Amino acid sequence: MNAKQNQLSFVKVYEIVFILVSIANYLIVVFDALYLYKLPYYHGTLRDILLHYYPEQWKSRFDIISLWDSLKGIEPHRFNLRFEEEYQKLKELYPKLAGATPIERLGIEREIDRQLQILTSLTDEMIDKRGVDSHFYIAGKDGVLEKIKNKMRAYKPNPENSAKQSFREFFSRKNLDNDRYIQEFEYFDKEILIYIRENYFRWIDEDGELKDYFFKIDRWFVLFFWFDFLGRWILTARRYSRWYLFPVHHFYEIFNLYPPHHNTWFRLLRIIPIYVRMRRNRFLPDEGILPEIIHENAKVIADEISGLVLLNIIEQTKSQIAQKGKFQLEPQTIEVLQTILKKQMEIFSFKVMPRLEPLITEMVHFSINRAAEPYLLSPIGPVVRLLLLNIHTTVREGLEASFNSPEGLERLNKILQTSLEETFNHFEKQENQDLLIEDIVKFLEILKIDLENNFVKNGNITT
Repeated sequence: MNAKQNQLSFVKVYEIVFILVSIANYLIVVFDALYLYKLPYYHGTLRDILLHYYPEQWKSRFDIISLWDSLKGIEPHRFNLRFEEEYQKLKELYPKLAGATPIERLGIEREIDRQLQILTSLTDEMIDKRGVDSHFYIAGKDGVLEKIKNKMRAYKPNPENSAKQSFREFFSRKNLDNDRYIQEFEYFDKEILIYIRENYFRWIDEDGELKDYFFKIDRWFVLFFWFDFLGRWILTARRYSRWYLFPVHHFYEIFNLYPPHHNTWFRLLRIIPIYVRMRRNRFLPDEGILPEIIHENAKVIADEISGLVLLNIIEQTKSQIAQKGKFQLEPQTIEVLQTILKKQMEIFSFKVMPRLEPLITEMVHFSINRAAEPYLLSPIGPVVRLLLLNIHTTVREGLEASFNSPEGLERLNKILQTSLEETFNHFEKQENQDLLIEDIVKFLEILKIDLENNFVKNGNITT
């Protein structure tokens, strides 16, 4: 018993480990799928969000952007490298002016003019190149270029509304004087350069697809899934004769076992084997997630439909009875009704009537007393009282004997059966049917109103 319990405990622990590994893999897969995917309404990717908001102090410990750029085959664009290199040279020249001699200052100013001319030329090139020649085309970042142009137009407006003219004004000696360059460079770093860094370059691999090295991480998870699949298959082969059907019964695990190189979105279907595994191990509610939603909605819909159907049936029944004015009962239906009522009459005769015997006896006594009341006040009153006592005793004994003997109960049952037959005979008369139909129509109308109040007003169904 202890060995079996230990085995069950080991299986449970292993299933927990498997689920944790699967979830970790799925989170990594989702992150990889969203890394270069243009998010709706944001007009950017997860990589762009990290570029803007990933804390600098975290980069020294774990630079997720550099790691995933290398996995996706992303390299800095040559234009980005050249532009940032020239821009950094310009930023380094301005602080040197403060402590420079007049001769050194002239040399630094010439270098500054040269860098400003280079940067102006680079921004013109960035704007002029269009279509497949654009530096932002390969990364699909032409929209980012438009964002850069709009920001510079808003920051340095001009009558022509020209982005190139705005860049020329920004990279000018007049704009970057000794008192303004710190503020201007701070704006450029936060509002312009950060968007230029969103641009990147990806090489084409020998298979014609963009380079992607995510499989180097994913393959270890796939190997783990293969070991799990083969191990469970081997255990199944020991216990079941049709062990060869194991892959058929677990066909959905193909999403774990097949490692697509470039089809990133295929990996997202691994949520299916994760869900099935969690359901089998009761890590989810017994009804699951989706089935519970379906059942709840189906119950609401069924309640609404059943309520409407019930109201419709009652309305149609009432209309048909009121219009036709008579019932069309088949002989078989009448026979069934008679059989049911006869059985009820037998139950009433043999079980209910004996319990009613004291009440019936009392009723007979009361009737006799009322009939003999005038004689009780006459001179023969004592004689009448004596006769009444004898009559009461005789009646009581007679009724008790009748209700306790098979012959008496049989006679009572015959009376009730005859009454039932007479009721059915009278039912065939038109005047009796008219009265019954009138009562049934009234009953159905009241029933319909009650159902509408219970279903419609309480919100169970809508009309």
